[in-house]
Amino acid sequence: MSLSFILPRLRAEWRKRTGRELSAADIHPGFRDRERHFRSPPMTAEMVAAIARLSPQFHLEPGESSRAFWELTQNGSCWGEFDAAAPVLRLMPPPARTLDIGCGLGRSTAFFRRALGWRDTEFHLYDGDGPRVDYPRSGKRTDRSFCGDLNTLRAVLEHNEVPKFRIFDAHKLDHRLDALPGPYDLVYSFYAAGFHWSLADFWSEFEAISHKRTVGIFTIHRNFEEFPALRNWATRIVPFDRSLIKDRPHRLLIASRDEELLRPCAAVESGEATTTRPKERATR
Repeated sequence: MSLSFILPRLRAEWRKRTGRELSAADIHPGFRDRERHFRSPPMTAEMVAAIARLSPQFHLEPGESSRAFWELTQNGSCWGEFDAAAPVLRLMPPPARTLDIGCGLGRSTAFFRRALGWRDTEFHLYDGDGPRVDYPRSGKRTDRSFCGDLNTLRAVLEHNEVPKFRIFDAHKLDHRLDALPGPYDLVYSFYAAGFHWSLADFWSEFEAISHKRTVGIFTIHRNFEEFPALRNWATRIVPFDRSLIKDRPHRLLIASRDEELLRPCAAVESGEATTTRPKERATR
């Protein structure tokens, strides 16, 4: 790894440990100058508090400096995920209805809407208010599994002029997905189901709100293990770069019952991408 990447990583880690705000120099250089499809509202005290619950690695303050930095890093995160999933997203017809699981402050929904020009899509977002977090990577969700701020989420979506959105409070749905008004053409969950929450625990509910051409996109953690319910789905696992230079790449699990939708995902030269067909899984 070159010094151009090592030094920013060391600087960013030092700032994190000392509680100092990061800067544009800490953003992955491939994302700094790309279009900002997600737009941050003014960085008020309420925004700072909401972000602190969702992303405690940032040390933001009210004002333009923090607003500009947070907008930049959120767009960087979205670009990394979008670049990995774009072959599938661009092949799909504009979805009639999408679902964002564990949406945080809605960056992914706002980004997809502008990046892909989805004007008539109905966007559903699922999360819950919560001051503390108990992430059940291998267990079930509880009322402590959410750290969202639904009022701030609504304000961010309105600031981004996202039309036709509906926010669903997970606490009012007994923390279940199959209580949502599916089916959905696209379901995505970045750093929630598959990363902080057990994807295996969600899967039967995800299937209940899916149809035969639904596409699911999930961030998965480094110790992710495949589970039997995946055997009826075609999947791709692809790496993606993260917003901050210091952060190592993560992976997306992209799934659909319709394998044709996943064919554009080419294998990655590093060999980290994998391809599994439903028929092959069923024989294991």
